[in-house]
Amino acid sequence: MNKNIVLIGMPGCGKSTLSKIMAKRLNKPVIDMDDYIESHEEKTIKEMFDISEAFFRDVESKYSILLGELNSHIIATGGGIVKRKENITNLKKNSVIVFINRPVDDIVGDIDVRTRPLLSKGVEAVYSLYNERIHLYKGYCDIEINNVGEIQKVADLIIEKVQLYKVENNQ
Repeated sequence: MNKNIVLIGMPGCGKSTLSKIMAKRLNKPVIDMDDYIESHEEKTIKEMFDISEAFFRDVESKYSILLGELNSHIIATGGGIVKRKENITNLKKNSVIVFINRPVDDIVGDIDVRTRPLLSKGVEAVYSLYNERIHLYKGYCDIEINNVGEIQKVADLIIEKVQLYKVENNQ
């Protein structure tokens, strides 16, 4: 059985970009969880958040169960997947969890906070969210990767670390 590689981390840390690069290199299917949820629910993430954050988190939990049953996929999660432990438990059943840790200053410099529901309050919200979630990302991951430097090299490093992790853990 080939495990999934699940990327977790802050909005704007590079999960979606890295997942696409890795999927191409490893010849595996890629799923961007937010896109997957939007297409199956026929609502945008923003529309679900407009109902309530709890509503969106319930939907996200439902899909963490479904995606946790897959094999050999690269999955880029939403930044808040770690807010519910059961999401990580569901995904971890058949996955290696990789935390993409990117300096907050780099995230702030790159993302448009107006397009991210939880970051619409501005730049301060990014720092606040990072401080709120960093212990969750670090606690739930099997591997932590610092996303600094050239994105292609970061993708290669993730692939290398995941392969090493699988060998060391007889997976």
